[in-house]
Amino acid sequence: MSDEFDRVLITNPLPWERTISGPVSKYAVEPRGRGDDDLSARHWQDRSFNDNAYLLPPTDVPGYGYAVVPTGDLTPNEGWPFDERHVVETDDYRITFDRERGGITSWRDKRLDCEWVDEAGDYPLAGIVRERLADSSDESPRDRLFRAPPAGEDNPDGLWNAAPDLVEAEAGADNTWEAPTWGYQRDWHAERYGPERVLRHRVYRTPHGYDVRQTLSVEGLDSTVDLRVTVPHEGTEVVAEATWEESRATHPASTYLVFPFDLPEPRAHVDVGGQAVRPGTDQLAGTCRDYYTVQRWVELSNEQRGVTVGCPLNPMVQLGDFRFGEHNREFSLDWALLLGWVSTNYYNTNFRAHQPGRVRARYHLHPHDGPFDEGRAHTVGAAAEQATPLVQPIAEVGSELTLPERGRVLDLPEPPVLVCFVRPSRAAGIGDASVGGADSVERTAGGGADEFDVGLLNASDEDRTATVTPGVFSVEAARTVGLLGEDDRRRSLGTSDGAVEVDLTPRELRVVRLSAEVSR
Repeated sequence: MSDEFDRVLITNPLPWERTISGPVSKYAVEPRGRGDDDLSARHWQDRSFNDNAYLLPPTDVPGYGYAVVPTGDLTPNEGWPFDERHVVETDDYRITFDRERGGITSWRDKRLDCEWVDEAGDYPLAGIVRERLADSSDESPRDRLFRAPPAGEDNPDGLWNAAPDLVEAEAGADNTWEAPTWGYQRDWHAERYGPERVLRHRVYRTPHGYDVRQTLSVEGLDSTVDLRVTVPHEGTEVVAEATWEESRATHPASTYLVFPFDLPEPRAHVDVGGQAVRPGTDQLAGTCRDYYTVQRWVELSNEQRGVTVGCPLNPMVQLGDFRFGEHNREFSLDWALLLGWVSTNYYNTNFRAHQPGRVRARYHLHPHDGPFDEGRAHTVGAAAEQATPLVQPIAEVGSELTLPERGRVLDLPEPPVLVCFVRPSRAAGIGDASVGGADSVERTAGGGADEFDVGLLNASDEDRTATVTPGVFSVEAARTVGLLGEDDRRRSLGTSDGAVEVDLTPRELRVVRLSAEVSR
């Protein structure tokens, strides 16, 4: 390894090859202290998350691999030129921004010959909506949203063990709805509004596309909202981000990023623990249908086209309408409206009544042709989670090993088989090794290979064979173990030229323990 800071290591933690680009922190390019100085300090790169001191050009990096890039290939960010146009256009899209309310009023897809924004809706796409209880004078405002069961002789602690039929909405004699005695209170009076005005609108022209930034004034927040939409010159994914400061107000309120899509007869799928779930259809009776917590993605689509939305930071969504407190028994989706539910203080539980501080939201919008495809959706969600380049200076004192400047650590399977984790075999705390330390990696009896576990999930309804083949690491032996790494459940797996094949039944999760070492 060089002792000069003239190269950086770009890492791809996902199993498929990717073209990676984006911001690089100055601390990755200009670390503090020399690599051979054991006493020199290092700065975490997230300390300057928004410095964008350098820009990584599009770089092909192998799946579950790495590439070395000279620092001279990075583009210093000396400020990109900007103007105030309201329309940006690429080979794929023509996108019109709202300079009065913020967000997007039109998103014309030239590839699919369609419009993605529901222009008849009340809100712009990627717009900010603030929702709060309209009555600000109530001394117990959360009772308007939810009423806890009263304590009494049959319910001394006021817990949820009184007659369950009290939570049900009941129809009156004239078929009008009556509020339940306790539980969620439907049809509470909500006030919803958007930004008062756009304070600033700028369109930056970067080497990779357009970076549109708006500063919005929104009542009830402790700061303006910084809304950012990036539109690439190459690629089809549009990214919407927003940051703001929530206040110390205790009055019930929520803040959303709204995405009203122009998509007839939409159907929804949400990612729940690596499984594609159809709201309503795949749910148990009595489970929540008002909102959903997603793992990495949510999709709205029909048989002709759709949009997969990666949710790497904000898991809460509502679908079709503002639904908090409705206590829906059935799920319906008449309108392709996705609500990114970013912040809230509605809950009358052990959370503070005020939730002040910095809030950050990011959504990756990936339009596609054709119906829903689960493997593609998992790919979009995982890529959104790893959108920021993983960069490390390599001018550190290393071993005598000489590795190629580009390569795969291992060749791992791709969706619909999901790689849930790759970890040292004792990382889960199984056995007598210290968790997370250097001793947490087992050594085989041969004394040369490290052992680590790979979690493989078949995220499909068909039998699959997952294959792991050598890369920089060669595989000496393999066996399956328990889901927590229990070695007492092991079963040996054969290898052929270092490759390991694992048969997976539909939706099965298996853990494979590999004995591997760096190829020399």
